[in-house]
Amino acid sequence: MVRISILASMVLLVLYAGSLSAQVFSWTDENGNRVFSDQPHPDADSIDLGPVNTIEPPPASTMEWQENDRDPSRSSGQQSQIAYQRLAITSPGNDQAVRANDGTLSLTVETDPPLSGNHLLRAEVDGSLASEPVPGNGNATHQLQLNELDRGSHAITAVVVNVRGEVIQRSKPLQIHIQRTSLNQPGRASANQAPRAPAAPRAPNVPAPSRSGN
Repeated sequence: MVRISILASMVLLVLYAGSLSAQVFSWTDENGNRVFSDQPHPDADSIDLGPVNTIEPPPASTMEWQENDRDPSRSSGQQSQIAYQRLAITSPGNDQAVRANDGTLSLTVETDPPLSGNHLLRAEVDGSLASEPVPGNGNATHQLQLNELDRGSHAITAVVVNVRGEVIQRSKPLQIHIQRTSLNQPGRASANQAPRAPAAPRAPNVPAPSRSGN
């Protein structure tokens, strides 16, 4: 009897899974066996399976938060995408001429909010990274140094990068004009040329003594 009940339960489950909300019929055949089917029978009793219960998946934002909570690396990666309301080079000014005979230029950069601890601040010169990275230390003002700048005009931009070197944000570019003393200027000795000794002064013209006749 127990086996029949278990078998009947399994048949009900199979029929229920296959038909979901379809109607199930049950009757006893000529051998006294309980029969279940989704097809009607003259002596069958209809079995109401009731409404189908469904489970709604959680919202995508909740799933994403749960995944980030389990995956610290992904969470920090998303945090590194925070944009800054202010990222600007405050010194020198735009379109400014700067004398730098050795090609060195110092930049003052401001960020708002302060630079994050997992961000780095760098500078681009004419589209190429040119400065050493400065890590975030909670300050809003930072100093960058550019070296070996050629004489002439350059487009300089401050950039924020994450720990993977990906650029997060760029400042508005500045046009800076570098002035350097040329070694080819007239009157300027070359670096490999020894200085000339000053010319010896000329002797003054002394008139010859006149001969007096006797």
